[in-house]
Amino acid sequence: MRKWIAVLALAVMLACMLMPHVSFTEDRDTVLLAKAIYALARNESYDTKLAIGTVAMNRLESVWFADDLGGVLNEQHQFPLGSRYDNQSLQAAHAVLSGQRALGADALYYQSLAASQPRKDAPLATVGGFAFYDRA
Repeated sequence: MRKWIAVLALAVMLACMLMPHVSFTEDRDTVLLAKAIYALARNESYDTKLAIGTVAMNRLESVWFADDLGGVLNEQHQFPLGSRYDNQSLQAAHAVLSGQRALGADALYYQSLAASQPRKDAPLATVGGFAFYDRA
């Protein structure tokens, strides 16, 4: 009997070591923001992901947008929401939800530098493949 318990314990330890780390403690807003960041900036740097997350948080803190993160992210034609996220997008989401910002509070809009109809006004900042603006 002891032999089987030892074998079972060893099998469980091996399975835990071989499986990727999975966290079940992520709250809804963190995962939602990580999915939006990933949908927009999956191939971008961490700084770009942090900047995208900053825009979402700036909108949340603005009187002109929804009062909850879900409302900000689900606003029509603003943030695409995918079904996936990676570790770097999750880290960026955690960082901005904890108060870290990559841009000033006036950065409320973004546009891809590869947009088919680029804006004519000067951006507040350019990070990675995105330009960031203070007005629509």
